[in-house]
Amino acid sequence: MALYAYRDKERTKEILARDAGKEDKNLIFYCPNQNCGAELHICNLEGVSSSYFRAGKLKGHCKGCSFGSSNDFDSSKYNEVQFKFDSALELLTVESKQQSKKKTPADHKTGEPTPKPPHTILQIYRMCKSLPCKESYNEEVIGQMLLDNRSAYMYPKGVFGWRLIEGKCKAGKFYDQSKNEIYLIFVADKIIYNFILHFADNSPFKDLRNKLYNNRDKLIVAASKWDKTKIFNVFSAEITSKKQIAIIS
Repeated sequence: MALYAYRDKERTKEILARDAGKEDKNLIFYCPNQNCGAELHICNLEGVSSSYFRAGKLKGHCKGCSFGSSNDFDSSKYNEVQFKFDSALELLTVESKQQSKKKTPADHKTGEPTPKPPHTILQIYRMCKSLPCKESYNEEVIGQMLLDNRSAYMYPKGVFGWRLIEGKCKAGKFYDQSKNEIYLIFVADKIIYNFILHFADNSPFKDLRNKLYNNRDKLIVAASKWDKTKIFNVFSAEITSKKQIAIIS
């Protein structure tokens, strides 16, 4: 699912799903992913706020495309006004406490449930991927929340502060067991950034290392507060919760 697409194969004419009209209903649009040949169609025009682009059966998304069926972000199901990016990422650094089972069932609430803002790493990531990097979500610029191949030009001096970053395991040995560190690399055009994920505890480090071992070719998304190191274009962050990492299939 995508909340934007392109009118031309060269991807020079962008269109937001919410701006599409009835005259666009039978037109073909193109996936925002430059490496994907999917042809898209506008859906759900009757409800403008929940309009989106979907691939047709003949030319679907390529494997692993972040605008494909794996991205199920539906803006109508989330509360945009309550979304605060820095606060949302900071909450990801805290492991959830296990809730004890209640002996007596709680009363069921009546009425429509109140939508929550995106709060898991996948919800925030998919929201960012579904919109152009220059667009905003509750006054937060998409490209300033997520470093990917679309927004790399927005980071000429590097990656600092609370950010989601896309990366892959560094070639060769991608971890240092003695330091509880995992190494990711981000490459877009002429930009190369290296990221050090440092784990205070050995257990979550081992867990992620083992998961990545057989998924070294997959895209990794990490959410944290990034700091520069003494090495050029190398940035580091503390990982204190498994909620800060997602492996994108």
